[in-house]
Amino acid sequence: MCAEISHNQEKKDKREWAIIQMFRSSCPTFPIGELEKSESPDFLLQTDKRLYGIELTELKYEREDREFNLRAHEDFLSVLMQDAQAIFERKHKFKLIVDVHFSNELNETVSSMDDDLRSIIRQDFAETIVKLVEDNLPEATGIQYKIDRTSKYGFQNLPKKIECINIKNVTGRWYDGLWYAAISAKVKPLSIASVSQRLIAKEWKLKKYNPICDEQWLIIIQNSFLMSSSYNPLTASEALAHKYKSTFDKVYVFERSAGSVSLLKTEKYD
Repeated sequence: MCAEISHNQEKKDKREWAIIQMFRSSCPTFPIGELEKSESPDFLLQTDKRLYGIELTELKYEREDREFNLRAHEDFLSVLMQDAQAIFERKHKFKLIVDVHFSNELNETVSSMDDDLRSIIRQDFAETIVKLVEDNLPEATGIQYKIDRTSKYGFQNLPKKIECINIKNVTGRWYDGLWYAAISAKVKPLSIASVSQRLIAKEWKLKKYNPICDEQWLIIIQNSFLMSSSYNPLTASEALAHKYKSTFDKVYVFERSAGSVSLLKTEKYD
């Protein structure tokens, strides 16, 4: 049990490291300093003059559909992407960020599979993804390719249950690559309500964070795949323009797929 917890924590830490690196490279005002993993908050950033505490949180649906096991589905995709990364890195020295968007159809398919069939499907998907990455490999560091159904290659070669793949070469910049999956069905729409809910959920933990930090930041991670029926540009625009109450010194929304960073307007509680 302890070994499983340790392994899960290692995966969580590795994923959070990858996300903070993505945010750091996308945010032009990110301070220069030494970044280290922490517990409360997730990261500490020490500059010459200030200590920043940085907490990460994500927008996700809390589904009430009892027939859909979200945790099992997320585990399925997590292992699938780990398998694909392992297959690729056994053959290549490139370090990549690979972001695969699966269609809504995959949800019910995975939920109804038995374990043996799920394992076979997962291996087939992993090998297919590796082949798609190898056929669209950006060999120069910093270059990113997007494969979707608007491109000739994607229209002809993407499986039905994969909507889009983003591939970025980070060789020489990152020690480890990051391969992860997203499903449009489990992405919570960016709205004033969803941002407020995340803020409230994190506010009560703030008093437990490192007390010596000069500033506390919250980064809300959004993965708004534009083909998703749950993504509404109007509510997203309203959410980014709204002024929120928050004890955090800065609150950012990081759109992971596009790499866009938005600083929200906030004011302290009275």
